[in-house]
Amino acid sequence: MLPVARTRDEAHLYMDLHGCAECGSVDVAWAEALVDRSGEMARRYHGSCGQCGQEREFVFALPERPTPPRPGEYVTFGPSTSRLFDAGQWVEIADMLTLAAGLPGSEDSARIAVACFDEALKFLPDGAGEAPAEAFWSADGQAFRARSPERFRRDELLARRAGLAGR
Repeated sequence: MLPVARTRDEAHLYMDLHGCAECGSVDVAWAEALVDRSGEMARRYHGSCGQCGQEREFVFALPERPTPPRPGEYVTFGPSTSRLFDAGQWVEIADMLTLAAGLPGSEDSARIAVACFDEALKFLPDGAGEAPAEAFWSADGQAFRARSPERFRRDELLARRAGLAGR
């Protein structure tokens, strides 16, 4: 079964977090195309690593309903919860981007980090004070939650989001 990327932005984030197996670089000029994989329509991204030349490929199943970029938004990840990243991974990505947001020339990192906190918040049921256990299915997400369970409380997520959104 192919992984589902809800939007182009989510697919590119996933690819950026999975560097080249040879050298670790994420520098790729991705070409993309719709393909049929065993009767399932998918989007294929392919290209050569800009550092070592290794051929790279990712194939994602298309979502049930396409999500176009939202006007005025820097990134669009999708209306439902992600199936590529769990709640723990979204917060971990937001943390990395928050650190990067403090570096010169990385103004966009704070906006993407805000969107990542929004994605983590989607895993909290209405009225819930924290993300439920089923919101963490990856080993990384589960380990992060085990280390810092307080990071997945609604008030904490909203406070961190607000701090970045105010930059």
